[in-house]
Amino acid sequence: MPLRSSSGPVYRRIADDLRERIGRGEWASGAKLPSETALGEQYGAHRLTVRRAIEDLTRLGLLHVRHGAGTFVAPPALRYEISVDDPARHATAEGVERTYTSLGIEAAEELLRITAEDDTEARRHLELRRAGMLRIETLLYVGGEPCVVSSTYVENRRFPGLADRWDGQRSVYDVLRENYGAGLVYAWRSFGATAADADDAAAMAIPPGSPILLREGLSLDLDGRPTAYVRRRCRGDRMKFVLRYRD
Repeated sequence: MPLRSSSGPVYRRIADDLRERIGRGEWASGAKLPSETALGEQYGAHRLTVRRAIEDLTRLGLLHVRHGAGTFVAPPALRYEISVDDPARHATAEGVERTYTSLGIEAAEELLRITAEDDTEARRHLELRRAGMLRIETLLYVGGEPCVVSSTYVENRRFPGLADRWDGQRSVYDVLRENYGAGLVYAWRSFGATAADADDAAAMAIPPGSPILLREGLSLDLDGRPTAYVRRRCRGDRMKFVLRYRD
């Protein structure tokens, strides 16, 4: 199979051609690609050259490799929409899980651990001086895939026995509201990018150092008191944020 372009490194030209073939629908979402050897024969290139092209497309989130199974076309990124023009739509803070289940997408939040842990940034946002803090670590599955690791920090003495009240069926915000009467509203959210450390990579089943989206924010109780500081790490190959200014 001749490559359209004759300029640039061979692996990059192969990557461009594979991307075009995926865009044309030659391989649908979730479809398995031919082996590196078979693709090498198609392009008249060495298997390692094909592998480098696949690695490039994997970093872009177009492909994902399952060790022992092969290379597959990645499904479209999950959209997380954020309304910025209608106060009624974002007045009440809710978990990411509910955002997806309301759209008919299977989502479940798993509790990884609750620990007494200090964090300088969380303490500053929660306006705590010496009070102890809890770190609630959860893992969100969307469509059966691990996609988001969240660390939620709250004041320890405001939520006694929190670990015992977690039933595995609700989001962190649901537990705080239903068990402690702490209804929450968003104060602010920020967005950035970083690389997955070893722990987050293991939880989300991605290689360490993979690009991830970072979403941080503070939620207030109904009296305006800082109550929950959250730091979410989202798979860069599976999620994207959309700011909606108008419906």
